[in-house]
Order: sequence, then structure tokens, then C-alpha cells
Amino acid sequence: MEEVRELKDVLERVEGRLIAAGKMYGAMNFGAWLSVMLFYYVIIGVFRPPWQFNLIYWPLAFIVAMSFTGRVWKRLQRLGRVTGREAEVSGKGGILITLAWITGIVLGWGVIPGMNVGVNAEASMAVGFLSFIAFSVFTMWLVFAKYGGIEREIIPAFLIPAIGIPIARGLETGAMAWAGFIVSLGFSLTVVAYIYSAFRAIER
Repeated sequence: MEEVRELKDVLERVEGRLIAAGKMYGAMNFGAWLSVMLFYYVIIGVFRPPWQFNLIYWPLAFIVAMSFTGRVWKRLQRLGRVTGREAEVSGKGGILITLAWITGIVLGWGVIPGMNVGVNAEASMAVGFLSFIAFSVFTMWLVFAKYGGIEREIIPAFLIPAIGIPIARGLETGAMAWAGFIVSLGFSLTVVAYIYSAFRAIER
């Protein structure tokens, strides 16, 4: 019986560390995009580049962020294979997440700003930006809940931008910068929540 209990303890510790690794992957995902967004604000605050800069920065930022998170995901998969619980992604789930972000881009950067929902053009863009993040992350969260389990850590990443939408509508100046800080706050809290969950999993 003692050997069975020891084996059970070992398996629980291994499972806890695998769960912690998954939580750390989630934290690094949101941390990568948070870094990309904040670096963008640093650049435009100093150099004031023309709007064409967005056509260069965001595709490159997307490639860099996806390359980083992709390497982390492969390491997580290797860890899963070693422990006998390989991390997998549902093909259908991946397609749904991609569609969620594409739909969010169309709504947030096209439809909503064109509706002139804010007090001025910048406020309308801020509403669109917050709507894009809130809708896309919320939909992604629903997909995760269906195919992998509820990730409560993600809630601040879509809830806080959603709460900021009514305020952004009435901002006459600095609406886009304020919206950026709101999204950064939501993503930062999500990173902290993931790291906290990782520590709890290690303590199992």
C-alpha cells in the first residue's frame, strides 16, 4: 500500500507540473502580445510615424509573436510526451479561434468605427479597438471552454476592455491611448492570474 501511495504522489506532482507548464504557456501568450502592443505605443509616442507604419509593424509583430509562442508550444508538447499526457490542439477549435479574430478585426476596425459611435473619430476608433479585443478574446475563451476546459484566467482580458467601451465613447481627447492602457491592464491581470494558477498547480 505504501508503494501505491508513493506512486500516486509522484503522478500527482508530475500532473501538477504539467498543468503549471500549461498555465505558464498561457501567461507567455498574453505577455507576448502585451509586449507587442506596448512597444507599438512606445514607437508612435516618440517618432509619430505615418499611418502606413501600421502596415509594416503589425504583420511583423504577428510573425514574431507567433514564432515565439509556437516555440513555447513545442516545448510544452515535448514535456507532455515525456509525462505521457501530450498537449494537443483541436483542428476545429483552431479554425474557430482564427475565425473569431478575423471577425473581430472586421467589426473592430471596419464596422464599428464606421458607425460613428463616439463623440469624435478617435473615440469611435477606440470603441472599435476595445470591441475588437473584447469580442475576439471572449470568443476564443468560449472555444477553449468547449474543446479544452474553462480558462478563468482569461476573463480579465475581455471583461476589462468590454467595461471600458462606454467610457471610450465619451472621451474627446486621448481615447486611443486610453483604450490601449485598458487592454494592457486586462492582459496584465490575465498574465498574473495564469502565473498564480501555475504556482497553485506546482504546490499540489
